[in-house]
Amino acid sequence: SLTLIFLCYIFSGLRRLRAVGIFTLESSSISLQLLQVCINAPESSPIRRPKFVKRLHRYLVVPSFLCCRFFVFPFIVWYSAAFESQDWLEQIEKAFIPGSAFVLYVIFNLMISFIFGLNLVFFRRLLFHPHLQDIFRQAREEQL
Repeated sequence: SLTLIFLCYIFSGLRRLRAVGIFTLESSSISLQLLQVCINAPESSPIRRPKFVKRLHRYLVVPSFLCCRFFVFPFIVWYSAAFESQDWLEQIEKAFIPGSAFVLYVIFNLMISFIFGLNLVFFRRLLFHPHLQDIFRQAREEQL
């Protein structure tokens, strides 16, 4: 029963951080899904035009991805967990097992680091996606 109480306390204590993290990642995903809709639209569709896709990519998708995944998520969520949650971690330390706050802190930092690494991979894929490269090539050919 002590384990269940411990897990419930951790679950309820991380509510705000989870909400901010999920909102941030979902905000970025909306623009990514819009880009995906444009890429997979029929060739004759106005949203499939190379100029439109290029502008959408440059002025909406990449900036929202950078802002949400490389600013808000690591700096706001991580800062809150690392510095603002110290009192909460101390309460865990006093209420449960000595050293549990440090273990939880390390696990959380490892998870944030892993997510940040994945976002780097996703960002590289976003910049150099083969379908986007083809569409950008079409946009250059239309300008000539």
